[in-house]
Amino acid sequence: MSAHSLRDRFAEARITATDLQTLDDLGPGGIIYACTRSGEYALTHTRYQPWDRSPVIIYGHGDLHRDLAPTYKGDRQALAQALTTQARDEIETWTRQAVSTPRLVGALRRDMRRHGMPVNHRPEHGRTEDGGRWTEDGVAWAHDARITFTLTYTQRHWQSLLIRLEMYDRGHYVASWAERVTTSSGTPACVREAPERIRRHLALHD
Repeated sequence: MSAHSLRDRFAEARITATDLQTLDDLGPGGIIYACTRSGEYALTHTRYQPWDRSPVIIYGHGDLHRDLAPTYKGDRQALAQALTTQARDEIETWTRQAVSTPRLVGALRRDMRRHGMPVNHRPEHGRTEDGGRWTEDGVAWAHDARITFTLTYTQRHWQSLLIRLEMYDRGHYVASWAERVTTSSGTPACVREAPERIRRHLALHD
């Protein structure tokens, strides 16, 4: 599908204030994504994502809570209109990024979800100075909204990723862990150990 036809396909698609309310109701892990075949936007929870390929994520539950109060002052209608315009402008780029997301990233997203940390934001993408590719996920701790994570995946070789997991409490940095993973290394230690680290942190700071 050409970029021009993809933009045309979504020309009439709209994100509504009702969609944003539904996204809020879905809670951490809720996302709005693009159905590239139908040219429409839909909502789901990442617990239903197989992650064998990355969906074209338009907006996440965490994005809503980041934007709604400080920028739009609770005006879901204004936010929905702005997001519709942004999605129309960026659908080509976001689709290309989703298609090129490494499969190993999908496996790690499944690992995170299994340990109570679903993807909660639209991913960010970029390149390192030495030509590597990075993807950054904003992640929720499903059991306590004050705890969030960013998980950055940097790929320089197709069979491995360098990951960095950063933990935040109400937006304040707590700690980070880095690890190299491959297609055969299984769930990273930093992901397996995150729930216990969260519990220890909350026990000390409640």
